Amino acid sequence: MKIEIAPEVFAMFPGYVRHVLVVRGADNSKKLPELEELLMEEQRRVREDNAFEDIKEHPLIASWRDAFLSFGVNPNKCPPSIANLIKRVKSGKDLPYVNSLVAIMNVISMRHVLPAGGDDLDSVKGDIRLTPAWGNENYTPLGSPDQRESPNPGEIVLLDTGSEEVFCRAWCWKNGDVSKIETGTSNVAINVDALPPKSAEDGKKAALETMDMVKRFCCGEIELYRLDCSNGSVTV
Repeated sequence: MKIEIAPEVFAMFPGYVRHVLVVRGADNSKKLPELEELLMEEQRRVREDNAFEDIKEHPLIASWRDAFLSFGVNPNKCPPSIANLIKRVKSGKDLPYVNSLVAIMNVISMRHVLPAGGDDLDSVKGDIRLTPAWGNENYTPLGSPDQRESPNPGEIVLLDTGSEEVFCRAWCWKNGDVSKIETGTSNVAINVDALPPKSAEDGKKAALETMDMVKRFCCGEIELYRLDCSNGSVTV
């Protein structure tokens, strides 16, 4: 299986870097009090951080909003995941402990102000590709397995090339139901995205912290890959 990013994405965003953690044999079945406290701690920190008073103007969030606009998605209607996460926490709503892998990604997202998301590798039929959509692909909304949607032409999506199922719409807006991470998920690809002004080195730091947390709380075998404009594909 390949994990890849289409050249068109780098043509639009040449400074973009995605670190991918491929995790196999993770134990995602338990609710862990220590990890739950880390999740609560990051939420408290976000609520106390004055830099998030105007979320739309935060430079690390504004860059994602601008990116969405560039491929025709309204970030007010379809906010980047990091914007939606920070907004929810700032409003006083606690994030649920969905499962340990999701909790880790939420901690990393808040701590580093970047999108971190993942997909169950056992659901993949072909390759995983971040690419502009044609508009005829299928998307099954998270939590609504009986619904079907299609992305807009040109919208950047995370696609299973084998099934033509969209795993995530609008780059990092909304995950799909097909590849959702559940308590029984043991094999997963976690994406940690760095879009300028977030540097590639800061993205790597976030990815390494993600790796440490997965080892600490979920175990399993982990490999880390970097995809950028000079190396947009990896075989796993």
